[in-house]
Amino acid sequence: MTNINAQWGGWARQPDPIPKEEIKRTIIADVVVIGAGFAGVTCALRSAQMGAEVVVLEKSSSWTACGANIGVINSGYLKERGYENDPEAVAREWIKLCGNRCDEKILWLYLKNGGRAMDWLIDIVTMPEYGAVPALRGCMYKGETYREIVASHCFTGGQIPNHPAGAAINAMSCESVKLGVQYLYQTPAEQLVKEDGRVTGVIARDHDGYLLIRARHRGGVVLATGNIGGNDEMCKDLAPIANRCAAKVYWKKDGNMGDGHRMGLWAGGSFEDTPFPTIMHPQAFHYSNFFFLFVKPDGTRFMNEDNYVQGKSVALIRERLEYAWAIADSDWATKVPPTLQYGGGMFWGQDCLLGESDFSIEWEKKNFESGIERGVVVKADTPEELARGMGVPEDAFVQTFGRYNRMAAGGKDEDFGKRRELLIPLDKPPFFGMKFGSALLAVVGGLRVDTKMRVLDEYSSPVRGLYAIGNTAGGRYGVDYPIHVAGNSLGTALTFGFLLGESFTQSD
Repeated sequence: MTNINAQWGGWARQPDPIPKEEIKRTIIADVVVIGAGFAGVTCALRSAQMGAEVVVLEKSSSWTACGANIGVINSGYLKERGYENDPEAVAREWIKLCGNRCDEKILWLYLKNGGRAMDWLIDIVTMPEYGAVPALRGCMYKGETYREIVASHCFTGGQIPNHPAGAAINAMSCESVKLGVQYLYQTPAEQLVKEDGRVTGVIARDHDGYLLIRARHRGGVVLATGNIGGNDEMCKDLAPIANRCAAKVYWKKDGNMGDGHRMGLWAGGSFEDTPFPTIMHPQAFHYSNFFFLFVKPDGTRFMNEDNYVQGKSVALIRERLEYAWAIADSDWATKVPPTLQYGGGMFWGQDCLLGESDFSIEWEKKNFESGIERGVVVKADTPEELARGMGVPEDAFVQTFGRYNRMAAGGKDEDFGKRRELLIPLDKPPFFGMKFGSALLAVVGGLRVDTKMRVLDEYSSPVRGLYAIGNTAGGRYGVDYPIHVAGNSLGTALTFGFLLGESFTQSD
């Protein structure tokens, strides 16, 4: 188990205590939530519904919602539409994809309770004043190797029609305010207060100076500050792969700096084993990459292109690539749709709602046109011309291109074992080269917690009065992000925020 390490950078050094005389005012509440993201706002609302007095600290000017899909298994909404997933099968697949390094107790807490939390959320978001409509995500990898199940929920319409997660967090935030939850925006938390071995509050700073927010014994302090992805120094020590992505997305400037991770560490908490897992999608540069032929900047092939988003991203990082090129021919509109039954998913297929068309040729054409305008898609009449346009060695690329087509004609991938159904020749010019790279969405590792979301010290004892949820907490993954249940990062944020809020009717 990893705790404060002398080899870590300056981020790990605990600051001097803030002098008491600099604290201008004190607020007392049952529950103090640090971070107004999906997990934090969920916890705040559920705590208030259970009768707790809640204060939420947020360093930004509003709540923050990242992502679109909220993955849980076996909600009432799913069952009403004829879908019921086997929790044991989901758990086995999850554990396998996580290399047996996830905390199975945490996983089962999510699997058993996520549906109830989603039913609660749907009741809120579909209230007339918010007017959003629930839906299920339809873009999934359907092959056996990386199968994604129907479990990902989102919301359309309503007050924030173009932000599925935003529609949910907006409704929860509004409902929590009705119940008296106090949001202190532009008020970053700086230090936890610990007395007699218990975390009793947090010192924050607003435009007037320092203030102390104390948590009554029946509640506690909840760390829900997001992930460490915005802090390159922390990533270097705890998740080095994150700094090797071509882009970092999904957060505001100065967000996801690991504030809660550090405060929890300084209060006596411990981290899960490093390196922390990451969520990565191959969406840097051009959005689509399909499945045909991927080549490195040296013109050579490097993987079986029949893979899912995390797998493609990891392959790029493994090869030390900022980007690669996905090759297609002008017959892509005919060749891609039939393959969605064998694979698909994001950046191969397209984001769609279950029951809607899963591939829009017109949308993809506009995507190609945009890529050409931005210089991340190259169009050429011959492989030689395409190589020059991509800036890759012509001889190497032409050899790779020719070998790929010969193997496709023979029906056997002798290099990487791609399935026959997906070994489709690129034989109709003009040809396209689509530049793509790994994008970091989040580093999904953090403080060790138990099934009550209590932060654990290096001896696995709870740090009294301190909790962690969302991407500030660890235990869910271990190695890589399993997209078997797409959107499960938000799904676990919802589930554990909901459960923790419910628990504040009792003392820890």
